[in-house]
Amino acid sequence: MSQISPLYVLIIEGREGAYKKDEWQLIYEKYHKSVYLYALSLTKNRTDAEDLLQETFVKAFLSYENTGSLKGWLVKVLRNEFYNLCRKRKKELLDNGELLCEYLSSGEDLLAGMIEQEERKALFLAIAALPVQMKEILMESIYFQLSDEAIAKAHGLTKENVRQIRCRAKKKLISSMKEGM
Repeated sequence: MSQISPLYVLIIEGREGAYKKDEWQLIYEKYHKSVYLYALSLTKNRTDAEDLLQETFVKAFLSYENTGSLKGWLVKVLRNEFYNLCRKRKKELLDNGELLCEYLSSGEDLLAGMIEQEERKALFLAIAALPVQMKEILMESIYFQLSDEAIAKAHGLTKENVRQIRCRAKKKLISSMKEGM
């Protein structure tokens, strides 16, 4: 997943836009994990998330003109690609998505690692169960560290609405995590 696809490399080599080839490779390395987690939280399916990741970077590369926040642009492109995927399939989101937190035992307590993996899985599932708008705002705020103003602009909301939705999403997460314990 952390490798840039051959198609993406060909596209990079054929275009000079806001950034050069080496810069886009650094941008990919910097943001691919966050974009992948966001895509996975939306699709609940690894294969679809990986496809969205590649499509997002290809389309962002082709269309970004250095007129604003690159993180914001990546989020917007990802969200639009996700909506396109939903329209294409004409059905509800797929169930069966799991975020597998890989555990590498390097002398750490195996039980502690397994507990941590289960907690992460429970958090991922709780986030995935949130309504789409709450999930998007929470992910954009936490994973992408976008400002309330940027999130509000992307969703056509006020900054206060963004704060309220994020607060409600956090409360729902806390409640679902307590129920699961």
